[in-house]
Amino acid sequence: MAFSDIDLKRAVYYRNRYDVIANFPLVAERRIRLSDHQKDETRRCRFCSRSKPEATFRNTAHAIPEFLGNKSLISMNECDACNKELADKYEDHLSKWFGPMRTVSQMPGKRGVPTYKDINGRTRIEMGKDGLRFTVVNDKLMDSLDRDGPLSFSLPVDTPSQPHVPLCAAMALVKMACSISPFNKSPSVQPAIDWLMGKAQARVQGFPVLYSFTPGPNPYHTGNVMLLRRKVDEAIPYLWCIVASTNYRFQFFVPFCPEDAWIKSGKRASFDCMHYPVPFCQSWQYGNTEYYVFDWSETKPIVKKPKVTMHVTRAKRVSTTKTGKEPGSCS
Repeated sequence: MAFSDIDLKRAVYYRNRYDVIANFPLVAERRIRLSDHQKDETRRCRFCSRSKPEATFRNTAHAIPEFLGNKSLISMNECDACNKELADKYEDHLSKWFGPMRTVSQMPGKRGVPTYKDINGRTRIEMGKDGLRFTVVNDKLMDSLDRDGPLSFSLPVDTPSQPHVPLCAAMALVKMACSISPFNKSPSVQPAIDWLMGKAQARVQGFPVLYSFTPGPNPYHTGNVMLLRRKVDEAIPYLWCIVASTNYRFQFFVPFCPEDAWIKSGKRASFDCMHYPVPFCQSWQYGNTEYYVFDWSETKPIVKKPKVTMHVTRAKRVSTTKTGKEPGSCS
């Protein structure tokens, strides 16, 4: 397997500067339970610090949100109240960031692969009995695609996400890192936990999220989440977290670590944002991985309009009304 020069450079960079202190699949044969306690009577929530009977732990708390395909990684250190509050405040915004992409990549959530519908009702993407089905109301598209056989096309209509706040989506990522951090490293993530819980206020001038997309059918298979800890004395983030599922990978640093004293409050920090190497060689049959760096520090709601390119096995014209006089659709 031949890897590109840049991926080899990335591998050397991280091997020399970081240790992997946590690495878990999102789908495993048996559930993986992350626990800070040995006895149930000493069980305590990592986020609010409450224990029984003040806090309850009846519900299953996923260390990585279930909508990212996590079926196996469970946090035993998150009480019911924090599980609901953090999901509502942060994880909902990350889910909305995806727009139609979760459906296109067939990323299963609690109720299976979600159905995507645009607000004008002209685009619908859903799982069918024979695979993913796209329905697009557009005559011009059908004029060029009304034939049998595999074909590719870009959707001629917008597929917007739901309104979401980027910083809240970033905080959902940080919450994942805090959830999987080994117990003996919790002092490093405690300031970030205080930030998530509203116990500490901070003005975030920039929050870089390194994002990559790898084409093909579920290239990351079971998915995984990793936590990297800096082992050298350099002005680079102390903790990087990497979450990969289906076609997507997010890489972000845990903010406010005491070990990152080189990041001065009120000043924009500058450091290398180098992507962790992907496990796909140059000859990956479905195409090259695309890399991006986003700034998720915006605190006002935005709507994202991703460009969606489809590769389908069959397209046909169907009627959208009983009379058949309305524009056709592609499915």
